[in-house]
Amino acid sequence: MSAPVYTMRSKRAPSDRAKAFRLGFSAILLSCLAFIGCENFCVNGVADAGVGIAAGTGGSCPAPKQTGNIALQFDSSLTPDTSPWPSDVQHIFVSLRGIEALPTHSAGDDPPAWQELAPDLVTQPTQVDLIARADHSCRPSAFSDAVVDAGVYSQVRLSLIPNEPEASRPVPAENACGSIGFNCIIATNGTVRPLVSDNPNQLHILPEGIAGGFFRVLPDEHIRLTVEFEPQASLIQSAGEAVRLVPAFYVTQQSLCESDR
Repeated sequence: MSAPVYTMRSKRAPSDRAKAFRLGFSAILLSCLAFIGCENFCVNGVADAGVGIAAGTGGSCPAPKQTGNIALQFDSSLTPDTSPWPSDVQHIFVSLRGIEALPTHSAGDDPPAWQELAPDLVTQPTQVDLIARADHSCRPSAFSDAVVDAGVYSQVRLSLIPNEPEASRPVPAENACGSIGFNCIIATNGTVRPLVSDNPNQLHILPEGIAGGFFRVLPDEHIRLTVEFEPQASLIQSAGEAVRLVPAFYVTQQSLCESDR
């Protein structure tokens, strides 16, 4: 009887094709992991253990949005000798529910383009005295800082609370105008008269009302803006029991204060 014959199979290293397959698969997996969080990204691959892997990508992660910070304050250029401003006007109160800026080259009728400069006003409107002088340029702002898109801005608008607002809308916690509404003029003798304007809901500041015609916000920059009421360029006249005001404002960029840093 012949002796049995045993066949031994030696262990061999994986073929070059198998290596290519595994390396290609790993590359696709790493690509997917690298772009987790990108909504507009895809990896296309064709796996063939005998040939290899062909892979491609489509789309990319969008660049992160660049922003800056704005500290906003109001001031007035009123002086004792301001002429022809009426000497018996002691206060001009307006109630604000929004202050926004429009980037240059954006359409004014495009609501998403407007950037909030005082975001708290949306839920917490406030009343300001337009002729109150700031005791110094670095006084604490009455508004919280705003985070806005970096860019160039050439318009500002003030959104007002009308004297007869909708019941569902928030109003200022304090109202110096009393029962006549939320916008008024108070004379030196204590007389309170409602304030009316051509547009009771908004006041626009166009490029000619901004120093240089625009202001710029650079990425990661913190700037201070002052909206200054200019009584000498404003129009005020009696309108029956009310007072009509056509206000003029001037927006300037101030040096950053230590409290802003």
